[in-house]
Amino acid sequence: MDSEPLVIVSICLALGGVVALIIAVVYRCTACGSLAHGFNSDKQADFDTGGAYMVCKKCGDRQLKGRVESDGSVMWYAGGSGHFDKDGGYTGDAGGAFAGGGDGGGGDGGGGGDGGA
Repeated sequence: MDSEPLVIVSICLALGGVVALIIAVVYRCTACGSLAHGFNSDKQADFDTGGAYMVCKKCGDRQLKGRVESDGSVMWYAGGSGHFDKDGGYTGDAGGAFAGGGDGGGGDGGGGGDGGA
């Protein structure tokens, strides 16, 4: 039995795990230390100040990570762009370090949820 493909798959999985761990540590929440923050965070826009925020789903900490224009277009400091609609929903291009990607996050201080309806 040839074990070469199994060795290659094992090496690739190990490298993928190391990369995921590095991303989790580098992009963890600075307030609570959540390692999931880099992979799964909300986006919020404050149209009054022009700030675009990444919000930790675990502790709610908001960090300014981009600029939003009055029409809802956003440019993230880490790269990438997207758009907030008037209801606070977000769609993005998945560019930058997890700055984009649509998630329906809240806007203008809202939670983005439907109130349990």
